[in-house]
Amino acid sequence: MKHESTAAEILKLVGGEKNVDSVTHCATRLRFNLKDENVADNEALKNVQGVVGVASSGGQYQVIIGNEVNNVYKALTQLGNFTSKNDAPSVKKGKLTTLLDTISGIFTPILPAMIGCAMIKAVLLILKTFDLVDLDGQFNTIMTFIGDAAYYFLPMLLAWSAAVKLKANVGFSLTIAGVLLHPTFAALMTAGEPITFLGLPVTSATYTSSVIPIILAVWVLSYVERFAEKYSPSVIKSILKPLIVILVMAPLTLIVLGPIGAIAGNYLASAVSFVNTHAGWLVSGIIGGAFPFLIMTGMHYSLGPVVLTAYAQTKTDSIVGPGMLVHNISQGAAALAVALRTKNKAFKQVAYSTSITSLLGITEPALFGVNLRLKKPLIAVIVGGAVAGIYVGLFGVARSALGIAGIATLPAFITDHPWNLVHAAIGCVIAFVVTFIMTLILGFEDVPEEGKNQESKEKASSMSRAVVTDISEHVLIAPLTGKVLELSTINDEAFATGAMGKGVAIEPTVGKLVAPADGVVSAVFPTSHAIGISTNNGAELLIHIGMNTVKLKGEHFKVHVQEGDEVKAGDLLIEFDTNAIASKGYDLTTPIIVTNSDDFVDVISTDKASITIGEKLIKII
Repeated sequence: MKHESTAAEILKLVGGEKNVDSVTHCATRLRFNLKDENVADNEALKNVQGVVGVASSGGQYQVIIGNEVNNVYKALTQLGNFTSKNDAPSVKKGKLTTLLDTISGIFTPILPAMIGCAMIKAVLLILKTFDLVDLDGQFNTIMTFIGDAAYYFLPMLLAWSAAVKLKANVGFSLTIAGVLLHPTFAALMTAGEPITFLGLPVTSATYTSSVIPIILAVWVLSYVERFAEKYSPSVIKSILKPLIVILVMAPLTLIVLGPIGAIAGNYLASAVSFVNTHAGWLVSGIIGGAFPFLIMTGMHYSLGPVVLTAYAQTKTDSIVGPGMLVHNISQGAAALAVALRTKNKAFKQVAYSTSITSLLGITEPALFGVNLRLKKPLIAVIVGGAVAGIYVGLFGVARSALGIAGIATLPAFITDHPWNLVHAAIGCVIAFVVTFIMTLILGFEDVPEEGKNQESKEKASSMSRAVVTDISEHVLIAPLTGKVLELSTINDEAFATGAMGKGVAIEPTVGKLVAPADGVVSAVFPTSHAIGISTNNGAELLIHIGMNTVKLKGEHFKVHVQEGDEVKAGDLLIEFDTNAIASKGYDLTTPIIVTNSDDFVDVISTDKASITIGEKLIKII
């Protein structure tokens, strides 16, 4: 997969940088907050190489990538500044949509830390099960607190992510979380004596591993901070605003918000525990069967507060984990059955790979790329997940460590009940067998061997072969005047490592960028700092003026062409003020990258130390 070209296509098809409010990613998806989702071209996005599918839920526009999402995200952030504000109005969202978007936005960034700690606990559980660790030794002690860290200090993690999502100051938010977790306050809570502050009672509560109190506190803090910002005199704002925020929020959190959140969390945990005790089989059955729809709508993240609140009290999860486990196995079984039955060789590889990732706990590629696409396998997934979910629910299966549920994390189902892991494994077998056999029985309409995507790939392949044959010495002229640098020497890892393609860099002394070859302008970035060109000889070029100059938002740049314009070698593309840009501390080093360099035998750059516009810069063979 060409991560850069994939990212560029995605950005273009979601409406460009001006339509992006913000973007983040989870284990498999790019999660956009778009100004207007109607601008996004769903069908075209589904046909982009590397994109498995698209979904819209909870106020987020989601582009499903799979395991390469992190690389695509990095390439995407190279193309634009998505944290800045734009003038275009955002589309108004409903209250439920906003709530789901907020919950998802708060929990998504902290999931990697929680999964990492959960896996540490799973490894420790394996070692303990086979008596490979001294329970009284320091190794066990240290591994235990490492595995507990993300959960014990969960209010800290939530304070950070909630502050980012709710646009509150991160430092203030972390400080309030620190107040709730401070050892002295914890000691007062456990002393057994009544506690008062300013004559008001402080409710006894434990805030380690809690969820609702800190989210509630950061939400209120965001309003207190705006009030302090608005009414603090400018002369003393730098000291008065922090004083107001902390002086108001610390007591308010200890006396009102913290206890309210703790009480709400306790009631929530009790209600969930009651339902799970009296109808656990039904809960797991519903989760196992309905999880595909929870994923499609983004609702699975809204279950986070419920799971974490219950987990904080019981140190186990019997609500979501068991049902999610059998669902993930069902997705993998369906994809494997498809892989064995499909006649399409390319699609067979997709089904095999997504089957493996699903069995390991990452289901979006199989769901969107295979089972939902073919429809009938999804029916098998629902049935298999529900049947297996009822089984694990009937036997009270629970997990002792949170995170991704799959074959690799089965040790997380080792608990004080010796048969818990056995029943979890049996549930996996039921899910796999039922789903696999049902997929084979139901069948599916196979993806044509000569489908649109296949034709595109074959066409691209033939074009690549033609390029290699036709271009014996395709020369690119220097688009800038200045000092020539090797890519490996520039201060940007994405360019320096060659991850974006082979090429060369120029440190310009003149603020003029011209076309290095005849071709078509394939992309002009909204901030005017970068341009893409498709040459007539098949090379895809990216020219990025300066490092981090996206932050200038187009200031000091003047573009003379538009996307789709035909250009000749030497035509003026962009003018820029070198002195003004340099005076603001920006490095003007400009990479000239052949992003599809793998399509050619070699890309050879000049050995000159300096170059002038029009001289030979790169030879493509």
